[in-house]
Amino acid sequence: MRGTVQAVLFDVDDTLIDYAGAEHDGIVSYLRSLGVEGDLNAAAARFGELQAFHFNRFLAGRTDYVGQARSLAADMMAWMKAPSIPDPYRWFLGYRERYEASLRLFPDVLDGLASLGDVPLGIVTNSDTAFSRVKLQRVGLLSRFRCVVGVDAAGASKPHPRIFHTGCAALGYPPAVTAYVGDNKLGDAAAADEAGLLGVWVNRSGAGEDGVTDLRHLAAVLKLAEVSHFS
Repeated sequence: MRGTVQAVLFDVDDTLIDYAGAEHDGIVSYLRSLGVEGDLNAAAARFGELQAFHFNRFLAGRTDYVGQARSLAADMMAWMKAPSIPDPYRWFLGYRERYEASLRLFPDVLDGLASLGDVPLGIVTNSDTAFSRVKLQRVGLLSRFRCVVGVDAAGASKPHPRIFHTGCAALGYPPAVTAYVGDNKLGDAAAADEAGLLGVWVNRSGAGEDGVTDLRHLAAVLKLAEVSHFS
């Protein structure tokens, strides 16, 4: 049985950090720096598709992080009909530098975290732990979280319960008193519920009436959730 929420774990990309915006701006900036002409928005859209494909291969255990990045870069250069290079990973690192420079928080994040007061906070993400720490440091959030747990640390990716339980253990609270906040309704919120946490969906699109559309309301939502789940 769940108890009153005493700790909160968060997803990172498209929950706290505007990943989609940073990815778009990062690849457009990088392609411009390489002298690429044409429809850069279309190129960014194709890059996003390839990024999702290769990252899912990484999550499925079919390649490592560097391997998926290398394949992503090679496929993107092939799509652009650009000359191949000996190590496409160098191309990816050039993109990643621009991506990191484009990272920014959603406008509601700082106030949303502040509204939680002294509640212990942590991160559970399907990304690499070290890179997630880099991103959080870049946007000034790293010190706010007691733990950062990525797929490499958990040995599993969302929606597997193990990654949520690893996050709870790292934070020092059992699943029954921990909430998990993320932008994926099924892979974050529903999966967290299945793992015994309280899943909270951040509806960044604002479509429909479900989910939290503004993290500044998160503290109030968690109190309402306590009533509905625990009374």
